[in-house]
Amino acid sequence: MIEIRNEKEEDYRIVEKIMRKAFYNLYIPGCAEHYLVHHMRGHENFIPKLDFVLERDGQVIGNIMYTKARLVDEAGTEKEILTFGPVCILPEYQRMG
Repeated sequence: MIEIRNEKEEDYRIVEKIMRKAFYNLYIPGCAEHYLVHHMRGHENFIPKLDFVLERDGQVIGNIMYTKARLVDEAGTEKEILTFGPVCILPEYQRMG
């Protein structure tokens, strides 16, 4: 059974561990994504209502977060946008569709 729900405070350490497992040595030696997620939660642009975990059979196996951002076009016009990430899934559940 798969469930998508908002992340709870008790999920924080679990999500950070999943981030570490998902990104460790993937692009660079070690990883920093878990540290980024830790700090994102306290940022003014973080949107808690758009912070989700993916559960399978009651176990958290993934996460996605959204933050507010701004985009400035070539004319200097500023637009508010949303960005997401990092996105993580435990390695043993990756590439399963």
